Amino acid sequence: MLSAGVAEAVLKFLRSEMPPVQFKLLGTLRMLIDVQAEAAEQLGKNVKLVERLVEWCEAKDHAGVMGESNRLLSALIRHSKSKDVIRTIVQSGGIKHLVTMATSEHVIMQNEALVALALIAALELATAEKDLESAQLVQILHRLLSDERSAPEIKYNSMVLICALMGSELLHKEVQSLAFLDVVSKLRSHENKTVAQQASLTEQRLAVES
Repeated sequence: MLSAGVAEAVLKFLRSEMPPVQFKLLGTLRMLIDVQAEAAEQLGKNVKLVERLVEWCEAKDHAGVMGESNRLLSALIRHSKSKDVIRTIVQSGGIKHLVTMATSEHVIMQNEALVALALIAALELATAEKDLESAQLVQILHRLLSDERSAPEIKYNSMVLICALMGSELLHKEVQSLAFLDVVSKLRSHENKTVAQQASLTEQRLAVES
């Protein structure tokens, strides 16, 4: 489908103001780039597309369009793992939407956001740190880890992300100002072994860094 030019053909609908068309366009693009790094990178560097996604992330009257825009932003990062894509999304103001997505009521969306944010922190932290700070990511991660209702994969990915954020002096200070060690040490006895192991690793990292 990619080699047949489907992506280019559907991108013509970016100008559409009709929510059902926007929704289908976003879903089609998200499926097209699934595990297709080259396509994800090509689309993720398309400034017009990314700016339109950021605009639709604020389409509060159309929850479906808003949700799909967030998911496509996240997917562009997750499948491309590209610094250029991350920079394009930072410059277009997309970071705050990925942070908000991490607070979604849907676990799948929360998880997709956390994985994308961890890639941002690993690949392009210096570029994104100010946006991550103003979106209050560290406070949100503290809340996700403290909340007993958070799914195991959310707790795991939140801890992976906290470790990645320690590379930023700005965000490191925020992590230190909140009692992360207390929250993380409680998770060492979590019933999920993967969460418990990550809690031990995160606790060691926090202890060393403090």
